[in-house]
Amino acid sequence: MTDKLLVESHGAVRRLIINRPRIRNALDAETTDALRAAVLAAEADEATRVIILTGAGGAFSSGADLTAALGDHDPDSVFRILTEHYAPTLQAIRACRWPVIAAVDGVAAGIGCDFALACDVRLASERASFAELFIRVGLVTDGGASWLLPRLIGYGRALEMALTGEAVDAAEAQRLGLANRVYGAEEFEARVMEYAEGLARQAPLALVRMKRAFIAAQQGSYEEALAREAAFQREILGSEDGFEGFRAFLEKRAPQWKGR
Repeated sequence: MTDKLLVESHGAVRRLIINRPRIRNALDAETTDALRAAVLAAEADEATRVIILTGAGGAFSSGADLTAALGDHDPDSVFRILTEHYAPTLQAIRACRWPVIAAVDGVAAGIGCDFALACDVRLASERASFAELFIRVGLVTDGGASWLLPRLIGYGRALEMALTGEAVDAAEAQRLGLANRVYGAEEFEARVMEYAEGLARQAPLALVRMKRAFIAAQQGSYEEALAREAAFQREILGSEDGFEGFRAFLEKRAPQWKGR
C-alpha cells in the first residue's frame, strides 16, 4: 500500500481516498495499483457491503498524472500504463460484487471522470464538476468513457462532452443522470456516509445479484435479462436470507441478514 491512497473502515462501509491533494489527486500507476488492491481487499472482506471512492482536499481526481504517464512521450509506454495499470483497476471497480459509490467533491476530469463513471453510483457535492478533457490535449478518451458515458446520458450529450472537453457542473450532471444526487459541500461527507450505510443495510445476497443483473443486462437482450433475474430470484429464495426476508415481513420487524 502507499500513502497516495488512504483506506478507512466504517462498519460495513469501506472508504478509499485518493490522497494526492497537492496535484488534485492526479492518478499515477502506483496510486492506481493501490486502488485496485484496495478494491479487491474490500470485496474479499465479508464485513464490507459498500465501497466509497473519493479524493482528498476538495477534488475527486484531476485525471492522469501526465508527467508520470507521458514521461518521454513513448507511445508504447503509455499503452502499457493504460493496459496494465488503469484498465485493470477500472475493471476491478466494475466487477466488484459490492456497490461502489463515487463521492465527487470538486473536479473529476479526464480519466478521473472515467473512474467516477466506472462506479455504480455517483454522489456529487454542489461544487463538483465532470469533464472529459482528453480532446484539450489532442487525445481520445482512454478510461472506458466511450462505452459508459453514452449509457448514462445518451449518445449525443456524451459525444459533445468528449468533443468539446467542456465541464458539466453538479446541477447539470444531476439533470443529465450523470450524478445520482447532489449535496451541499458542508454536509457532503456526512450525507455520502448516510447514503452508503443505507445501502449496506440491504440484503447482501440481493445487493450482489442486483449489481450483476444490471451490468449483465446492458450487454444482452431483454429476454436474457428476464431469465437471469428469475435465476437469481430462485437462488435468493432458496437461501437463509430469502426465508428471513419473508418471515420478517410477516412478523412486521426488521430483517436480520446473514449473507447466506
